[in-house]
Amino acid sequence: MTMIVKHRLNNKFRFQLLQMWLTDRYKPAKVLDVGGGKGLLSFLLNKNGWNATVVDPAITDYLTKYKDITSGKRILLTDDQIESSPRIVGIFKEEMAKDFDLLIGLHAHGSNLQIINAAKKYNKDFLLLPCCVIDEPLIKKPNINWFESLIEYAKDKGFDVKKDTLNFKGQNILIYTDRYLVKNP
Repeated sequence: MTMIVKHRLNNKFRFQLLQMWLTDRYKPAKVLDVGGGKGLLSFLLNKNGWNATVVDPAITDYLTKYKDITSGKRILLTDDQIESSPRIVGIFKEEMAKDFDLLIGLHAHGSNLQIINAAKKYNKDFLLLPCCVIDEPLIKKPNINWFESLIEYAKDKGFDVKKDTLNFKGQNILIYTDRYLVKNP
């Protein structure tokens, strides 16, 4: 369900744009949403036949509403919908990756390198949409920005890293691998 928009959207729609990007390209997979907060991305993926779980060290309120990107209407969730996305309250650990097909990090502060390392160790795909450099142990290479240093780190681990852009204001570049994800025809 690709939506054509000529202007850049507000970044509050990034989760819906990413869900559409994923479901347009790949068949449903088992996803770990690292740093997933209230769980909007996981909720949207699960609603579309995926199996997504949030892992986040912060105990946050569950998602109760969101503004739908296609209709512009505010969607209120039922209690069953609110509890439909599994949640792990805790810090992401590499061994968590073994039970998932795809590791996603949108605001995975301090976990981007761990996600890449876990993907390598357990032969998983990853998708990162890093907004900032908070608590990342990566020492960037001279004359290369942090984002490109992250890509180089993944390439040094043997990944064929791809890039794409989502249509929202702010840091909208995602990097990903899709060695194992099954593509939609």
